[in-house]
Amino acid sequence: MHVLSIERREWLKQYGWGLLFTPLCVFFVLTADSYDSSGLLGFLVHSLNLLPHEAGHFFFRFFGEFMMFLGGSLWQILLPAIIAWSCFRHDQRIGTQLALLWLGQNFIDVSIYAADAQDRALPLLGGLGPESHDWYNILSMLGMLEHTQLVAGIIFFFAIPCWALMLVVPRWVW
Repeated sequence: MHVLSIERREWLKQYGWGLLFTPLCVFFVLTADSYDSSGLLGFLVHSLNLLPHEAGHFFFRFFGEFMMFLGGSLWQILLPAIIAWSCFRHDQRIGTQLALLWLGQNFIDVSIYAADAQDRALPLLGGLGPESHDWYNILSMLGMLEHTQLVAGIIFFFAIPCWALMLVVPRWVW
């Protein structure tokens, strides 16, 4: 038995995507210009991203040192992407949109971490030293440390299609 009436479900199918426009703007405005995680919203968003990041280190450590460093950021991106795909496959429009919102925000989060590879100024979990900075190690191992800003910019760019898909694709698909 469906809790929502047919009219309400149709309204949500037609206009529900617009309900996510405001959170998108809030996330973009509050998280795009700084990474200090100040305030409750910044703390919640960063904490939501940090859990899969740290789990990724554990999951990927079995594949060598390079994958252990990359695994945090990789799982931080893969988890919301998997959730978005699953919601999409099950015709859950709002779930798909929320997962795409989260995915785009994770690309921003990872890009800020990658941009810090040379300076290593961001505080690391558990008070670890600068030698434990994931992106410093990743880019050093790849011989790309001098291209830190380019790599961070490319990662940042991927947030834009995620958010565009969040707003556009559900209207086309359903």
